[in-house]
Amino acid sequence: MLKIIVAILIVILLITTTIGLHAKIERKVTNWLELSRLFYFLLLTASIVHAFLHFKSQFLSDILWIIFLIIIYMLMETAFRLKRETFGNPHLTILLFIFLVLALGISCWWI
Repeated sequence: MLKIIVAILIVILLITTTIGLHAKIERKVTNWLELSRLFYFLLLTASIVHAFLHFKSQFLSDILWIIFLIIIYMLMETAFRLKRETFGNPHLTILLFIFLVLALGISCWWI
């Protein structure tokens, strides 16, 4: 059940991040950033719950997954900041998209 929730949260995060980084109006970029943050923290909460449930058996992989999610969060915040201040960075947007798709693949295998 947790695997399905994590996969759905990553897909929603992928959609909200992509729409937000392609928005033309700064207000819409900010609104999509807030939604992306909400779904990111739900994803992080589900990952921490998984870490507590499988503390003894998958501790190292859970810690690596949480570190990977923190890296995704830093990329997401940087991409949205650049989008709001300038016209954005297309290379960073593509890198964030690749990391989110990679996270979706890892989450289907990991949990």
